Amino acid sequence: MPIFKNASAWDSLEDDPLRDYHVWWMKVTMRHANALENCLAAATREENVQAFLTANHMLLIQHLGGGHGRYVIPKQKLGAEYVTDFVIGESHSGGFEWQAVELESPKARMFTKAGNPTKELSHAIKQIQDWRAWLVRNQNYAERPFTEQGLGLTDIIPNLPGLILIGRRSDEAAKWKSLRRQMTNDLNIRIQSFDFLVDNGRMQARVWQQLLKRK
Repeated sequence: MPIFKNASAWDSLEDDPLRDYHVWWMKVTMRHANALENCLAAATREENVQAFLTANHMLLIQHLGGGHGRYVIPKQKLGAEYVTDFVIGESHSGGFEWQAVELESPKARMFTKAGNPTKELSHAIKQIQDWRAWLVRNQNYAERPFTEQGLGLTDIIPNLPGLILIGRRSDEAAKWKSLRRQMTNDLNIRIQSFDFLVDNGRMQARVWQQLLKRK
């Protein structure tokens, strides 16, 4: 389903094969970030947040830097075996870069009191590793254009970076931060609480608001 309702914006992407998933990242506002925080406070399941982020997709790509385009693809099918929560990407002068996003419940924890990954975090890591294993076998199909019956994920690599969103910052023990960083480095999977999206949304909303005031 096309993201855009603005005809002129849509027409400017006429030559972009991924225009159905293109996101105008500068459209993020403080209202979006505040609404996400309210959603997280009320959500009881991962599906509640999935629905919100599908409708407010600009919050998923504020940490990306691609100036030529940023993309959000919800529920990307990987053959008959897997369905991702989201695949997000950016395009720049060097091509495309993609990330696989796995959501867990905002009520879940990252680590147990003993410092071991919880079952929810372990499940999320395995999901991304399963997707990577699929890409090892099907990379050509995944990056092939839509016009050639592919998935259209240009330049995607089997070991694509992962992003896991789980729990809230206030529920995490500060002593496990170094462990989380180590896991990120070892696995090439960024592990963040949902506050990561809220913070980035607010920060970028302020940036774009200031830039608009100068015009």
